[in-house]
Amino acid sequence: MSEPKREPDPVRQRERGLLRVGTTTRRTATAATAAALLLGAGYAHVLPSVSSLASDAVEHSSRSHEQPQAPANAPGSTTQPSQTTSGAS
Repeated sequence: MSEPKREPDPVRQRERGLLRVGTTTRRTATAATAAALLLGAGYAHVLPSVSSLASDAVEHSSRSHEQPQAPANAPGSTTQPSQTTSGAS
């Protein structure tokens, strides 16, 4: 006589599936983190002028707080007549 075919244990199947999903998730997260770090390092290496521009802007803004500066263009008068609008009809 032959032995009846045994059905796979659903609990074990679920556990194996969860283990596979967890492993895949960890590998994907690790690869994404590594890729982000490599891209960031690559961009920082290729574009060093951007970081120097940012540090210059920070330096400039900190100096502007020390001494007020006059505006580039003084306010001027307009030659157009003023227009008044109201809600009444």
